[in-house]
Amino acid sequence: MSNSKNENTWILRKMINSSAIKQLNGRALHILLLFLARRQMQKVGRKKRWTIKNNGEIVFPYKEAQKRFYIPRSTFTRAIDNLIKYGFIDIAYLGGGLIGDCTKYSISNRWKEFGTDKFVKKKRPKDTRGFGFTQKNWEDKTGKKRREKLKSGIKNDTRTSNKNDTSEQKNRSQLVSKMMQGNLDINFFIKKGEEVFQALSRSHPQKRYCSVDSHTN
Repeated sequence: MSNSKNENTWILRKMINSSAIKQLNGRALHILLLFLARRQMQKVGRKKRWTIKNNGEIVFPYKEAQKRFYIPRSTFTRAIDNLIKYGFIDIAYLGGGLIGDCTKYSISNRWKEFGTDKFVKKKRPKDTRGFGFTQKNWEDKTGKKRREKLKSGIKNDTRTSNKNDTSEQKNRSQLVSKMMQGNLDINFFIKKGEEVFQALSRSHPQKRYCSVDSHTN
């Protein structure tokens, strides 16, 4: 039998001739063999019967199936479902998909009763624990702390910027409105503009700036 020191994997002749194994396609058969190869067998009792030492503790991650055996995730998922459906394996512990929290499998003998009234039907259990990332559980799942100061700074800067932009736009609108109503002397702005051009002319004598005529008709 298979164990950590033995390169051989033994399969019951009854399994090979079973009606359950005929329901599996080639890729599912391959994955079944990979599961059987992960057994650690030992003899127990006076009669020294072979038992699976690590049953319920067998681990076969999706990443390993993909990287080591080139099995696509979708193919591996369907194979697992079929191996459970026809009684070859069971899920002893449903992992959460996080690092170190792997699903654990056990080798089952339910296949022996497949096609009879004694066959116990099983399927992959649904995960109802809600392992999805939310704002509340993000820190617990990732082990990281949120950068509160950075978030606060961005929020305050955004508020200040929006406030200043709105205030400036409001002031410009008020000035335009007063000019349109004749409440502001246009000559004031013309004079200010002329002072700016004169200052530029003094600082850059090689350049010419046109003076604005301040006389009105």
